[in-house]
Amino acid sequence: MDDIEAELNIPAVDSPEDETTNQQLIRKRVKRHKRSQYEGPPRESGFHKSSRQCLKIIRDAMLRHNWQEAAEYFTSYIQTLEDTTVGRPVTSLPREVIWRLGTEILHNLPNANNEDFNAVYNQMKNSGVKNYAKICLEHGFHLMLNGQWDEAKRQLSVADGWRYGKQETSQSLEMKLIRAYCGFLDYFIWCDKKSTTSGTEDVNSPQGMHSCFRQASVTLQEIIGQPGIWDPFVLSYVAMLEFYNDEEGALKVLQNYAYNKDFPSNPNAHVYLYEFLKRHKAPKSKLIASLRILHSLLPSHQLMLKFCSLLHQTNEPKNLQEAFLVCMDLLEFSSWKSDRKAWKCLLEIMQKHKTIHCLYLIRKEWAIRKSLWLAMHFRPYIGKAESERDVKLLQIKAKVLRLTGESNRDYFKSARLSREPKEDNTTNTEDKLDGCDL
Repeated sequence: MDDIEAELNIPAVDSPEDETTNQQLIRKRVKRHKRSQYEGPPRESGFHKSSRQCLKIIRDAMLRHNWQEAAEYFTSYIQTLEDTTVGRPVTSLPREVIWRLGTEILHNLPNANNEDFNAVYNQMKNSGVKNYAKICLEHGFHLMLNGQWDEAKRQLSVADGWRYGKQETSQSLEMKLIRAYCGFLDYFIWCDKKSTTSGTEDVNSPQGMHSCFRQASVTLQEIIGQPGIWDPFVLSYVAMLEFYNDEEGALKVLQNYAYNKDFPSNPNAHVYLYEFLKRHKAPKSKLIASLRILHSLLPSHQLMLKFCSLLHQTNEPKNLQEAFLVCMDLLEFSSWKSDRKAWKCLLEIMQKHKTIHCLYLIRKEWAIRKSLWLAMHFRPYIGKAESERDVKLLQIKAKVLRLTGESNRDYFKSARLSREPKEDNTTNTEDKLDGCDL
């Protein structure tokens, strides 16, 4: 105690009454001394000062797009990753920021090559584990974009086998994606072998396509069985199954992807199912069922015209009414409001209603949507613009308006004043609906 008192310049105790007070004072000064000794900011060494200046030069060079200078100084600055000083100054950057700096510089450096990228990625992987999976994934993407499938597969396979306790658990999403892209790369390798396989080669040999198919199918089947959006992986697996004539297996995969309640809502899943059913000549009822769900998820999809056509072709009043509603829903989206094919589809559906004496259904629905449609489609200035831009669209819309029983004189006046197109007995392919012979 005497040594501590002498070190901290504490005067001796004069009386027993002050002993308690002095002891408290001693404890406070000892704590303050320890904090200043162990928790104070370290002095900036020459290395830290040089690193700070180097970072400033890199920043200025990047702002001026002087990528060559930035790359030269970054080569020196990356050595800060090896700095093990306790309590480094605030000027040192987190490893993720250094990684982002390096990749940004390399992507903009004209003479950067794959060896430069590999060197940066490998050094970042070895400098810490908090971003290990993310760095491995980006490294794999870089290799894939440069067509290095085998090297990308090797790097991602190594990452897939990485284990590091809690750090691995905290990067579970990235690890799942690494696993998925391992299977995706197996699919690419399978495609490459398929394109280079001659007719005499045994595709079922261990070194042939079938070996790649087995590797890819095991991984992809595992991944797409988990809830998520797996569009490219599902399409890859289905393509391989179709190649080996496993149509039933491919259909089960697509149905699970589209209808599994544990999966997030995904319009693409129903598009893929419809396209598969169409390729394999499925009945119209199945095509309609798949497009009906797509309509509930994305009523503005381009396949809605085909949906209207399929409903119309059944010649059932219930389906005809549904086609009318689907087409009206479609035209309420701004991207479709001037589409001539969509308006022609609506007109022919309405004319069919008139033929079977069901115009009252059209006018009932028109009463609900009248205020929106008059403002959106049938204002006088719209008719004037269409008379200059697309006369045929103007005339189709005028016929639609007449069938609703509406008397919009200003819009009809625009249609009458527009120049009449020449009659042509030949079929205009532009006016035909794709796949819609209404």
